[in-house]
Amino acid sequence: MEVGQNKAAPHLSGVVGRTAGRVDDATYSDAMRSSGVVWDARSLDTFLTAPGRMVRGTRMTVAIPNAAQRAAIIQCLQDRSAR
Repeated sequence: MEVGQNKAAPHLSGVVGRTAGRVDDATYSDAMRSSGVVWDARSLDTFLTAPGRMVRGTRMTVAIPNAAQRAAIIQCLQDRSAR
């Protein structure tokens, strides 16, 4: 997959600092588009812990209960957003 390419979900390139639900040509739930969430380390941690609790009606169903795994994912997303 090319960087910045949408597939089953929106691409994650540059996600840190981006407002949720704002990637062109990506499919979002109404809940995500209207959430007003701006992705940063804290909001990503909260979302990855329990997506449906943070954004009721999101299509994201995968939670990452392990804090170390969430931290690694968030670090990777921050690194990719800094490019």
